[in-house]
Amino acid sequence: MAAAPGDTTPAAAGGLAPADRERLEALIAASPFAAQAMQLDELLGFCTALATGPDAEPPSDWMSVALDAPPEALADAAFAELVALLERFRIATAETLDAGTPTIAPRVRRTGRSDYGGYCRGFLDGIECAPTDWFAAADPDDVAELLFPIEVLADALDPAERAAYRPADWRRLVRESEEGLGAAVARIADYWRIVRTPAATIRRDGPKVGRNDPCPCGSGRKFKQCHGRG
Repeated sequence: MAAAPGDTTPAAAGGLAPADRERLEALIAASPFAAQAMQLDELLGFCTALATGPDAEPPSDWMSVALDAPPEALADAAFAELVALLERFRIATAETLDAGTPTIAPRVRRTGRSDYGGYCRGFLDGIECAPTDWFAAADPDDVAELLFPIEVLADALDPAERAAYRPADWRRLVRESEEGLGAAVARIADYWRIVRTPAATIRRDGPKVGRNDPCPCGSGRKFKQCHGRG
């Protein structure tokens, strides 16, 4: 989605150096995919979701989805620099997430207002693009609760749920979701780290001691009367 004239995205977006970020934006704008390609804030949300969810690796066609371009077009040598910068952008985004400092870069409107909608829509697109269904890979109620502030800012709630809020309550919910977005993304990342990492099996160094067995400490008393009390 093309940005309105005068809209900008912070230079720290995705963890790239400002010069690389500007070059990436310029390459996207100069490409034949510019009209339909994700803007930098959308791309950041998209790559954050890819790095956050149940899959260890992104889908092979993620760049095609981000640019809305056929995979064979991106194989053209003319787009080698764009492809390389996109991959660096994805990796840098994942690294900031692993470090516990997810980058949240809203689009800054000409009025000076920060707009998180693009980032959050990109995040939801990343979930849609993931090989594994987020809601099937974990407790769907947990996933829905974690994604709620992102859906609020993306204006992606079910119309009936959205209509249940009075205007003042909705404005307050949007403001709270904006203020807590960084923490919300960090919680999502932590949740999937736990889901992806099964609990370690506790191994005993020796045989289990029964409550009526002699205590291993050598006191001569039964285990239940010595170190096994309580």
